[in-house]
Amino acid sequence: MDILKDLLVNKAYAAGTLSDILSDKVGALNSGFNTKEDFVGKIVDLAVPLGIACAVLLLGYGGYLLISSQGNPDKLQDARSVITNAIIGLLVVLLCVAILLLVSRSLELNIYE
Repeated sequence: MDILKDLLVNKAYAAGTLSDILSDKVGALNSGFNTKEDFVGKIVDLAVPLGIACAVLLLGYGGYLLISSQGNPDKLQDARSVITNAIIGLLVVLLCVAILLLVSRSLELNIYE
């Protein structure tokens, strides 16, 4: 039973996790760039977690606005626009990363191979 519990239950410690990830990425950006691959790789490594974190925060804020609107059509519209813009922003970040990776592969920079 303990083995099943260990496999199914994972502890998540939210305190400092995102800040640790982003501080490592920003610290890597400050360390300098040796090659083009380092530059593109570090930008991608920083943009994806930051974009996802911002989208999650905005989706949470939009959900809060949606719940607290109490049926007011203006507040509902504001909440829907925040949620829509968060999703569009996340898609823009992901598409930019995809385009950056596509361009880097066409230039044979070999970022993630």
